Amino acid sequence: MPKTAIKRLTAIIILVTLLLSIFSLDVFAYEQEQGVTLSLETRLATASNVRVNSDAALEESINTQLKNFEKNVNIYEFKLCNNEQNLQKIVDILSGALPECFHISEEFSISDNGEYIIEIQPTYIYTKDEYNSMLAECEAAADKLLEGVEGNSALGEREKLLILHDRIALSCEYDYENLLNNSVPEVSHRMYGALVNKVAVCQGYTLAYSYLLDRIGIKNYYCSSENLNHAWNIVYLDGKSYHVDITYDDPVWDVTGQVLHTNFLVSTDALRQNNHNAYDYDSSPSDTTYDNYFWQDINSAFVYLNGEIYYTELETSDYIAIKRYSDKQTIYKTKYLWFLGEGSYYSGNYAKLAVCGSKILFSLGDGIYSLDPNTKEAQKIYSNPEVSNYNNIYGFTYADGQLVFDISNTPLFDANTKKNNEYKVEYHDPGNINNDSNIDLADITVLAKILAGWNDLEFNPNALDVDGNGVENLCDLVRLAQYLAGWDVELAQ
Repeated sequence: MPKTAIKRLTAIIILVTLLLSIFSLDVFAYEQEQGVTLSLETRLATASNVRVNSDAALEESINTQLKNFEKNVNIYEFKLCNNEQNLQKIVDILSGALPECFHISEEFSISDNGEYIIEIQPTYIYTKDEYNSMLAECEAAADKLLEGVEGNSALGEREKLLILHDRIALSCEYDYENLLNNSVPEVSHRMYGALVNKVAVCQGYTLAYSYLLDRIGIKNYYCSSENLNHAWNIVYLDGKSYHVDITYDDPVWDVTGQVLHTNFLVSTDALRQNNHNAYDYDSSPSDTTYDNYFWQDINSAFVYLNGEIYYTELETSDYIAIKRYSDKQTIYKTKYLWFLGEGSYYSGNYAKLAVCGSKILFSLGDGIYSLDPNTKEAQKIYSNPEVSNYNNIYGFTYADGQLVFDISNTPLFDANTKKNNEYKVEYHDPGNINNDSNIDLADITVLAKILAGWNDLEFNPNALDVDGNGVENLCDLVRLAQYLAGWDVELAQ
């Protein structure tokens, strides 16, 4: 046996031994919504063309006091002169700089002594216990969206921005029905709506993205337009600012798994060509590097798996390709067209991507497929149950152990398409023991605990038979450790 193989086997045996010895002891939304109007005792200027820079210490002080449910948020120490610029600064902070403070109403007042602003009097809409519980839900949802991104030094900031843009668009649906009925609830304007309820309007999308970017240290701020009645993010990459509008990249009516990239890392000139034709917002982003980048033509999510990002695009008029982001190389392609009628087809690519454990899942009109990115082999795991009458799968994702897909005879969805034609089917990938959509050391940990007889563990029982021999034992733990160590072994289907 080669020395390298002996070293790897020894490392695996040591790992397994240590684990067992230890364990024995998460149509565009053109904004016409009712914006959040902040009531002030002092009349404020309308939204400024360029964002008023706010002081980090001031933001932190307001944030801390609000989270402590202070009746009067005292900011006198910052000696803010009582003028329209500083009043606007406070409005900016309360409306867009503190995504965690979703527990305050849009109604608040400000006190001054004639010369300086003294304090803010907020109106709290939840009790402290309710808020802390809701904040914990937000943090758990954020943890899930940040899996593989937070703390990953191998990923560049551009890629982190992309993955999180797509994950929010995938997980959240625009609150379009309530918008049409003029009944959008306050929570849909908050990050709680986007992260936990998974239903939001522009402000909720924007605050959720801001919260995630704050967690991973990417500079960003809230941008809004009174004329458009709309909000989105401005982010910094390599010292340059760019617009990112996830709301417009998550079209209505919602198609599961569909994500546009038309408004991702664009200049103001490009943004104005994409239905943002107003002049009352921050127009400072001017770099055009990504205005015509390849992802502009990608209409489904980029997915992250084991250190690589994958996406799908139309390679020719009838070939669907799945490619690596790092080198744009095709790892799999297949000929497929979506039926329109007898002898006719819709043009374009309606395939969607997702990740389940160690596999890339993708949809075609006739079913859902599993692709091993290492062997580049694909197999159908579920067939479209309504293949007659030219019904195709147009929407697809994988979430919470389920294949979620939308079936229709047209790619143009309406209010009833998902309500009446969305299916959910249980599906699990062996090796994904803790059911978090990733196969990593955490799965080895849980499997070792299970084999050691630990009780009260949450796990996916369908994922335990890693080697596919019908028995759940130490061999499964060894196979999983080999797989994660890079050995040329397969996990059971």
